[in-house]
Amino acid sequence: MNIFKVTHIDSGKVYVGYSMNDNPNFLGSGKYIKRAVRDFGTEQFTKEILENLSPDTGIDEITTKAEYWIKKFKSDDAKYGYNESIIDLIPKKKRLTKKLQVLLSNEDEDALNSIIIQKSMERGIKPTPISKYVRQLIVEHIVEETSTDNVIKNLKNKLKK
Repeated sequence: MNIFKVTHIDSGKVYVGYSMNDNPNFLGSGKYIKRAVRDFGTEQFTKEILENLSPDTGIDEITTKAEYWIKKFKSDDAKYGYNESIIDLIPKKKRLTKKLQVLLSNEDEDALNSIIIQKSMERGIKPTPISKYVRQLIVEHIVEETSTDNVIKNLKNKLKK
C-alpha cells in the first residue's frame, strides 16, 4: 500500500492518490486525472511513491496522509493539479435519484451535506461524495437511522468496501 504522486510531464500538474495493491500502471481514480490521462496518454505522466504504508494502515490515517500531500503540492487547485477540491466533492442536486428528490427537500439536502462536511472536518478526513447507491441506502433507512453518527458511520463503512 502506498501514497503516490503522478506528474504531467509538460504542465507539471500533479495528482496525489493512494493504492492498495501497488500497481505501477495505476495513475489514479479521480475524475480529473482520468480525463487528463485519456486526453494526453499515459506516456505523458510520471509516477513516484511518496510513502509506503503497512497493509494494516487504517483508512483515516491513509486519508490524513494523502490530504497532507495534496495540500503540500496544492494538487486540489486546478492550476497545480488534478485532485478534486472540497467544492467538487460536495454532492450536487443533479446527482439525486428521483426517489430521493421526492423524499428530501432542499433544506434536507443542505443539512446532509453540512453534516458530512462537519463530521469529515472533525475527523480530519476528506469529505466523500454521496453516490446514488449510498443515497438510496440513506433513504431506505431514513426512518430507522436518523442519527448523524449512524449516517456517517454507515457511509464510511460502505466506502471501505
